[in-house]
Amino acid sequence: MEDEQLIKKYKEELIERMLPFWERAVDRDYGGVFTCFVNDQEQLVSKRKYIWSQGRFLWLSCWLLQLKREGSISLSEAWEDYADRTFTFLMEHALLDNGHAVFAVEQDGTKIDDLMDTSIFADCFLLLGCNAYARLKQDRSIFSDVEVMYTKLLSRIDSGNFQTDPYPIPEGSRSHSVPMILLNVVTEIYETATSLKISKKDHYLSHIQRFIDEILSLVEENRIVEMTSTNPESLLSRHVNPGHTLESTWFIIHGLRYVKEDVRVETLEQLETLCVHALKKGWDTEFGGLLRFVDVDGLEPEGEQYDTHYEWLVAATWDTKLWWPHAEALYTTLLLRNLSGDCIWKDWYEKLESYVFKTFPHPDQSIGEWIQIRDRKGEPLNQVVALPVKDPFHIIRAYILVIQLLEGEMPYAFRGK
Repeated sequence: MEDEQLIKKYKEELIERMLPFWERAVDRDYGGVFTCFVNDQEQLVSKRKYIWSQGRFLWLSCWLLQLKREGSISLSEAWEDYADRTFTFLMEHALLDNGHAVFAVEQDGTKIDDLMDTSIFADCFLLLGCNAYARLKQDRSIFSDVEVMYTKLLSRIDSGNFQTDPYPIPEGSRSHSVPMILLNVVTEIYETATSLKISKKDHYLSHIQRFIDEILSLVEENRIVEMTSTNPESLLSRHVNPGHTLESTWFIIHGLRYVKEDVRVETLEQLETLCVHALKKGWDTEFGGLLRFVDVDGLEPEGEQYDTHYEWLVAATWDTKLWWPHAEALYTTLLLRNLSGDCIWKDWYEKLESYVFKTFPHPDQSIGEWIQIRDRKGEPLNQVVALPVKDPFHIIRAYILVIQLLEGEMPYAFRGK
């Protein structure tokens, strides 16, 4: 499929299948969005608001409005209100007195005692949303608040005194997820600082390089070690998360725009190797699609276990097919196609596209979105993944990024195309 056809496809999927569902989910009483839908999205089971998801919805709202301003898509005027009211809701209810994000609140913003300061990921997605809002509004005051929140978050990370609900990091382990999300956050903060012409923005460059280096320090034998362990034959050490490798790759590529030219080509070649390995190991040759987790040698993860919740997650859900790795894979393979020109990325993209669009979209166009959680054969699965919510983020973000990439808004082609 030619790029013009792909642009048309993704815009139609975005406007006709994705956005109508989320417009219906907006909370018109208090702001923000409802996300606690069952997997087939026909029933809202709770009106609680997870700050993780609210920050993601704010990010999406801002970037959809940016696409509209660029003349790329048509969008209802109501999205300005969605963004404004979600931001206001978050500023009024998402933060504790110490500046940390709460994990969840009730519909009206009332804090919930056992869901308070329990996950830095809530802080990260709150930061991403508020940063996007500062950029959309070109508001230095809001950005100043973002910088304060980021400084506090980084201090907690460096102290080691933080939590990562819903999946705590096993004691003594390092998790790829931490430098990965921080790289995404600081890269977008740097981009907003540049857009706002903030004079002291360049100190964020060292943070971008730091988190790229931390991620690459986890590489062993052409894979990113998702969770370190002192036992190389443990389940923690042996399991591979193909979706995280693919998502982390484009985070690194976006960050590479801002580091020295002479490190780019070598790093990009390494990233291509990591992604090929993740796709080959993660692809289900029997039923198609990407498995959630695989062993270093492929298929079901193996190894000694230590009775942690994270290990249970890997062992119990390894063969599921989830929305987010597939959405991330669509963008990453197209991005690598543009970067390298290697036909392998065109082939992988087409293979993924064929599986994704015949498997995930809800069969009822009037409902829209994707049925996001599938079993190994691709059938809908009534199962909670991470949060008891329907995710508003990965698919729409991937569509936005694909559209920007194909329309030439992302100059990431560092070497021959």
